[in-house]
Amino acid sequence: MRKALLCGLCAMLYSTQPDDKPVLRSTIYTKPLPNAISTSLERSEIPSNDIAKSLIFIPGFAMTRKGGGGSEVYYRSQGGSRLPIFIDGGMLNGGCGGRMDTTLTYLFSQNYDTLNILKGPQDVRYGALVAGGLLFDRKSVRLESNTFKANANALYGSFGHFDLNASALAGGKYGSLGVIVSDYSSKDYKAANGKRIHSAYDRSSVSIIGTLTPTKDTLLELLADLSRGQAAYADRGMDGRSFDRMSFMLKFQQKISPKIPLLDIRAWHNGIDHIMDNFTMRPNDTQSFNINNPKRTSTGGKIELTLLPSERSKLYVGSMYNYDIHHLRQVSATDGADSVGAANEILASLAFSPNFRFQNIGVFVQGEILGDSDYGVFFGARYDALQTLRFSSDTSRWDHLLSGFGRYEHYIGDTTIFAGIGVAQRGADFWERSKLGGMNLAPETNTQLDFGAIYERGDARISVLGFYSMVWDYILLYYGAQTSALSTDAMLFGGELEARYRFFDMFWVYGSLSYTYAQNLKTHTPLPQIAPLTAQLGISFQKSGWLARLDFYSNAAQHRYALDYGNVVGKDLGASSGFYTLSLYGGYQYKRVSLLLGVENLTNTLYAYHLSRNSVAINALDNPVNTRVYEPGRNFWLKVQTHF
Repeated sequence: MRKALLCGLCAMLYSTQPDDKPVLRSTIYTKPLPNAISTSLERSEIPSNDIAKSLIFIPGFAMTRKGGGGSEVYYRSQGGSRLPIFIDGGMLNGGCGGRMDTTLTYLFSQNYDTLNILKGPQDVRYGALVAGGLLFDRKSVRLESNTFKANANALYGSFGHFDLNASALAGGKYGSLGVIVSDYSSKDYKAANGKRIHSAYDRSSVSIIGTLTPTKDTLLELLADLSRGQAAYADRGMDGRSFDRMSFMLKFQQKISPKIPLLDIRAWHNGIDHIMDNFTMRPNDTQSFNINNPKRTSTGGKIELTLLPSERSKLYVGSMYNYDIHHLRQVSATDGADSVGAANEILASLAFSPNFRFQNIGVFVQGEILGDSDYGVFFGARYDALQTLRFSSDTSRWDHLLSGFGRYEHYIGDTTIFAGIGVAQRGADFWERSKLGGMNLAPETNTQLDFGAIYERGDARISVLGFYSMVWDYILLYYGAQTSALSTDAMLFGGELEARYRFFDMFWVYGSLSYTYAQNLKTHTPLPQIAPLTAQLGISFQKSGWLARLDFYSNAAQHRYALDYGNVVGKDLGASSGFYTLSLYGGYQYKRVSLLLGVENLTNTLYAYHLSRNSVAINALDNPVNTRVYEPGRNFWLKVQTHF
């Protein structure tokens, strides 16, 4: 059964689930893998279906708030195509030119089993990872006997927040069928000053997973994900009245021999149809009725062989192809859309026009070598050929992209010391290419040194991770009268410090610090869109089914900025103030039923993240015109969960 629940606060698993905490593993070793986190989404207790909001509790992550949906996530202040997101190994991208619909907009975390977080350009199996990558995956099911399992949970919270999720799995030795149904909704939330933020949303999905296991060495799986949604946005002149997704994936896995333990073939088709306008979810007393309707599909596949040349080595060899095309139709008042009815009628009469097309073919090899018991060597290389076609100007270009890495790990008792160097090249994405000068952008090249140490023994764990990065042809956007794209060179360095300890077998304490410093090397000014110093502290209690947790989270002030410069998400709005928040939750689990009650932003702090988008005026609403979009004020939630 897939009990993939809320992604929210994945870091909570470090301390509230001592038997299920995220275990960092390399493929061969029983030692921690320093450049990755693999965390289960099965038993998370936290009431956020906003994945970006959840991830900020993992050191190094930050987010951009836009409203109730569409939040962006960053690792070490790098997001967008620098931090690609993969779903069951496939690719899904949003279509809005202003990134109203990010990849996370279409994801329901409860529909997945694991989240793998790759840190830095230290992997080549999935693509060019400039800052890292996020991999949402489902575990393929093999049942030993006839089985039926089910899971359901419901959450009710402040601001009319109501979530429902149910899943069921039935099958036997030769196959199974799984179904997951989700529905998330909320009204506008209120900031700590009592002002209503334009942020209501309603999202629903159904996932169907059919699996055939005719032999112990063969698996064939078909996955289908259908979802619908709408969301209000506090940071722009339009809302998303429709977020439609239709995704299919076919997966085939076969063990060939002891030396070739896995052949993995996947084919995917991911399509989104997104409509935004300025009248469905907000008042409009003007004669200007506007609609944008982008549509985007990604069709592709990947083949990968896992090889075991010896007992102390492993090799991955593979290739992938992706065909990504973007279409658009739009209506404005100049088209005669002087009323709601006229605008919708005009849109229905229009055909979609192709906008951009991206074709990418890549090949890769990645390996691991176990030396003696005290060290390991990791390496990989990748080549991608990327063609970009802009239909409006009938211009096309090819980019030839190279990526690779090498890493050495040394094991001294309970301590892992590591150092690695990686290079990742990426071509400009849809959002960058569509800006003024975008088709002339050179590929972005990141050369990064990653290093650190991890100590783990018994109930204690301490990790210190650092990086130093030089990015040539770093892509910036300047938000002037017309947004333009340009290249510069950049330097970034920083890292994360994290520690946890359990005492008396029932208490956990946890703390972390993370920081990134970045500089524009051509102008000798700060690089825009860089999050400030972040600190976290937590203490939890867990015994005999009882659970309680108190969290402290803070951001320092950020005085380094480049006004009106930014990335595809947004621009620097000036300096930001520091803040801290407290959150508290607890509950009890009895056999197959659990009950949780919590409060977030206990201090009712009025705050916004440095990377937040700018708030805009909306007629007849409280939505405050402020430099940034405020986060929710004090809010309560109650969650009930059961499984059988």
